[in-house]
Amino acid sequence: MDITKIEYHIETSKDGLPTLSIIDEGGKKAYLHSKYSPSKEKDLLNNKFNPDKYDMLIVLGIGLGYHLLPLKEIHGKYRKIILIDAIRDIKGEIEINQSTEFLTQFSKIVFICGISIEEIRPILEELIELEETKGLSILEHPHSIRLFDEYYKDIRKIIDRILTKKAGNKATKRAFGMLYLKNIIKNLSLIRNLYPVQSFFNTMNSYSALVITSGPSLEKHLQSIYENQRQLFIIAVDSSLPVLLAKNIMPDFVISIDPQAFTFEHIINNTLKSTIPVLTLSSHPLIYSNNSSLLSLNTHPFSQLIDELFPEAIGSIDSHTGTVAGDAFNLANHLGFKDIGLLGFDFSFPEYKIYSRGTTYQRRFSLYFQNRFSPIETFNLNYIMKSSRGIKHNNTYTRKSFINYKNSLEEYADKTMANNLYNITTSGIPIKGAQDIFLDDFIEKNCGDDIDKRGMMDNILSESKKIGEIISLIRIQDMLNHRDIFNELIHASLENDINLSRLENIRSLLTSLTL
Repeated sequence: MDITKIEYHIETSKDGLPTLSIIDEGGKKAYLHSKYSPSKEKDLLNNKFNPDKYDMLIVLGIGLGYHLLPLKEIHGKYRKIILIDAIRDIKGEIEINQSTEFLTQFSKIVFICGISIEEIRPILEELIELEETKGLSILEHPHSIRLFDEYYKDIRKIIDRILTKKAGNKATKRAFGMLYLKNIIKNLSLIRNLYPVQSFFNTMNSYSALVITSGPSLEKHLQSIYENQRQLFIIAVDSSLPVLLAKNIMPDFVISIDPQAFTFEHIINNTLKSTIPVLTLSSHPLIYSNNSSLLSLNTHPFSQLIDELFPEAIGSIDSHTGTVAGDAFNLANHLGFKDIGLLGFDFSFPEYKIYSRGTTYQRRFSLYFQNRFSPIETFNLNYIMKSSRGIKHNNTYTRKSFINYKNSLEEYADKTMANNLYNITTSGIPIKGAQDIFLDDFIEKNCGDDIDKRGMMDNILSESKKIGEIISLIRIQDMLNHRDIFNELIHASLENDINLSRLENIRSLLTSLTL
């Protein structure tokens, strides 16, 4: 049903209370509440309200709110209550209903009514905040779900994706918040020698690119990539770098955003030559040694401070997917390539493999786990069966996080991609909306003569200013010397509260740097 065309009527029930009926697309009347005694719905969800455990509540389907009557006594225990309904004018009907008008009288109760699926995501993104929340409960009004099944199903999917993303961000902050912070403080003194990533935006409109991750399907295409690498640009995530370099394939850009020390394993002992690293403020400091590196800002509070002080000076390729592959995908989009092929985006374990052979991960697994009684293939299989929990797609094992990651990329592509997007045909799970194509066909269709890629990139760099020339690092340091600003940034950067002595240690580390 088109929610913009919902026809409803308010009627008086047998017990004198207002009730609500819907006229469906076939002209048939259906009641959202009882036409005899709608107030009996007060017990419908009564045992499901639990603000002591879940202090944020989302309700799908409001109607006239009779099933929400228990909130009259307990709404104050919730941090936030989000009420969602397909009928645009339903809040006005509740405001004149003496039984449920209380729902409209409190600021912590938010109504989202008659909003299309396309418009509702950013609203929910802003409202659903997990940082200070003990837990979140989602309740459904059965009669509303029955009448507007597809609408509420789509909203549930949106909420699930938001929760997956935000819970992942929260877990990441808890696990790596301090490491991010230490890297950032060290890198602040190094960013002067980097270039802003936006120096390269929209400079590649006449060319095609491959975006390469370390999925198992990469192995099958290495020879073809090697033979044709001068005809297109290559954007690689850092984990795929050892695989490519071992086959004498030199990526043009490599994305490295993770803060952990093991990310440097992907690059150590490899001479990048013509490769330009694209980094964030929290990338591992040792990777900053390449003077051709580009800096991209992200959502970290320290990055946001720089962006507020010097708006639009640096730029960002943050895809908001939470993955390095998503950011590589986003870089290709911002650089303006006319055709973009995705390679190694398997979102699964094709042929019972975890990564391409030659990755740092696979070498480490071989070193630590392989022996004559348990070869690496056995370890891989055991890992896949445990990790996937039996989840399959087209007879290929996958995992829920892979599917969520794929969904986030599909949403990004649907909203932002003006370019031609291709799945380089693999045995993995393809991205919806992208054309399936074999690599050789992609090259024949979209690539031409050899390109002087390094000459082009050197020319762009020569015409660009380094970050130290376009922003004032002294101004950043002055801002960080303000105790209140510094404390606010620290607390926004960490999941847990930090004790005073550790806070002073961080402050000392910062003041010892020369910006």
